Amino acid sequence: MESKVFITLLLVGLVIQTLAKPKGKSSKLPGFLKVCYRDSPDLNTCARESFESLEPRLMDGIPELYIPPMEPLRIPEIKMDQDSGAIYLHSVYKNVKISGISKHTLHNLSIVPSQLKFALAITFPTLKLESEYSIKGKIMMMPMLGDGNCEVELTNITMATELFGEEYTKNGAIHLRIKDIEVKYELENVHMQLDNLFNGDKALGQRMNDFLNENWKSLSDEVRPLMIKALVDILRASIDKLFEAFSYDELLPSLKM
Repeated sequence: MESKVFITLLLVGLVIQTLAKPKGKSSKLPGFLKVCYRDSPDLNTCARESFESLEPRLMDGIPELYIPPMEPLRIPEIKMDQDSGAIYLHSVYKNVKISGISKHTLHNLSIVPSQLKFALAITFPTLKLESEYSIKGKIMMMPMLGDGNCEVELTNITMATELFGEEYTKNGAIHLRIKDIEVKYELENVHMQLDNLFNGDKALGQRMNDFLNENWKSLSDEVRPLMIKALVDILRASIDKLFEAFSYDELLPSLKM
């Protein structure tokens, strides 16, 4: 479940990073990025074309933008703690590998400069997560304990993210920073397999895996607020760094400049 946080972060951050390099000005932005102008009537078409043209590079990684290879995407460690509702768990996932990012559908990519609004909607047919895990706690009053290898397959994940910015001045130039972020996601199915639950008790472990797969929807709803908050915090920290490094005119220049 946690993999969605990092995937969305990288994709939304990528969309904003691909917007432009202004004419006649020095910039650290890579020259292969397509120029899009904030006062152009074709802004959204240009932004989508920019995103789509960059997808092959995205899968292999873009060192100029500090983006690692995304097929598969590798994450050293993910931590998640939940201590409310029906779930009380402390879990750690290490050496995480996520596959399936390249097979996605972009439904919407829109920018509203007058509102400093960036929106993205995207669907992944299947995402597969493999990692080493350690987990301890309770789910719906049932003990949960284990460490070993795990696999999680997520089916038809659709995410919609809206990011709202605000302007401020830095060294005489206009920059943006995050004012608000709204995230929604839906998924069709989750299937997971946690090996070595309950110190290797295969019967107990299988019953717990069966329970998790049969009740994935209610469990997903329990952790939804936590996931959204984590995603918003990560997006804010990451994209504010991008906005601080490049001015508004560098990221999204005006035709009237």
